[in-house]
Amino acid sequence: MALVLGTTGCSDLGAFDEDAVARQAEDYYAAKYGEHAAVTDVWEDRSYSLFAYYSLKRAFCTMADGSCVLVDFEKGPLGDTRQEAEITAAYEKRFRSAVVEGKRLLQDAGYTVSLVLINGYDLTEKGFFTGCISPYDWDNSEGSGNRSGSFFYTRYTGDERFFEEEAARITIRTPQITFEIAGADAAYANGFPTGVPDVPGWTHPIDAMCRELLPLTAGNPQTKVRVYQEGFYEIATDDNGESGLLGELSPFDHTRDVGDWLIVDWIGLGHGVYLTPDEHGVRLHPDDVTLEETAATYTFDDLVEKSNLTNNDVRAHDPAVFETYELAPAEGMFAALPASVQDKGWFSIRIAYDNTDPEAGLADLGVTPGALTPSLYSVEENPAVEDFPDEPELVIGWMRETTLANGYQHRRGTLYRDEPIRLVRL
Repeated sequence: MALVLGTTGCSDLGAFDEDAVARQAEDYYAAKYGEHAAVTDVWEDRSYSLFAYYSLKRAFCTMADGSCVLVDFEKGPLGDTRQEAEITAAYEKRFRSAVVEGKRLLQDAGYTVSLVLINGYDLTEKGFFTGCISPYDWDNSEGSGNRSGSFFYTRYTGDERFFEEEAARITIRTPQITFEIAGADAAYANGFPTGVPDVPGWTHPIDAMCRELLPLTAGNPQTKVRVYQEGFYEIATDDNGESGLLGELSPFDHTRDVGDWLIVDWIGLGHGVYLTPDEHGVRLHPDDVTLEETAATYTFDDLVEKSNLTNNDVRAHDPAVFETYELAPAEGMFAALPASVQDKGWFSIRIAYDNTDPEAGLADLGVTPGALTPSLYSVEENPAVEDFPDEPELVIGWMRETTLANGYQHRRGTLYRDEPIRLVRL
């Protein structure tokens, strides 16, 4: 049941022929299963605005045997729930078979596969698609029968042709497959990938696996895949999926048939700073991004007085290590990126900071770095000041308070085509 916002209180519920809808449900059910079942309840699907309910132009028809038929007021019956358990199990079997084949392809390519999960379930477990395929929620006419279920139009008899016939009708809530592997292009110190090939070897078997799944969804990619270096899945679970992540395949806004890869490849920029793209389809190479030390346009005192630096940060600040930088894309770099990224003029990144790196220069200052200090901060002018004078003139962005497995501080950010990121060391 969807939720939308409206600006009027005039509901259109009930403006349909309930008897005609019930007849459609009964006729569909009899033609599909060869038996008659009467409709015992009709509930019109609806959305809610701030003022009233509005019809979604379809109704849930409860049958005498307890199943439910979904009828669209214009398209007619869309499916029913009678076989949902059987069909969901069949989809799980088909999906699991493709993932097992993907594991075998990885092994044939020389990789050790130490972990495979589907929606968090082990390959031997059932239930990973429960409530995930063509799901709907509905009520009954008395307003006291909240139910949920999966609706299928085609009758399932065990024939593989079912999947082809149903492919254009179903929706699958993006299934996520997780691999933990060891092998070529998957063995980096502390799970921190650097110098990664443009196309890591492990992507090919996984692409092949995902192509085997395309017929289930009429050729539209729906599967998300996350690949971790062996031994890092549990570590990544504890630090928001960062450490040991090698790459992620996303089916959204794809340019390839199975989706686009986000390949983690940390590029050293100097001063102890590293950067990797955090957007699918974007790859960076050395010299694509520059980090330059700059003359400070503001002082430490400016940040204390004009920003939220001291309001939110748990770190101590040492004015003696104060240094400012600008991080910017190299000229022409955006021209080599996907058209969608060029159009919007920015993409997401991750920044890591190693304050123990000799290039950070702290030893020259006689400073012994701690886990979180000194740190690297972003500084932006606050556009809200024009309308809210009490707001700080500058907005500070912090590194996270937990580090990667290698001890580096890290955070997410955005790199713009026409505006550098201003960074300050404190």
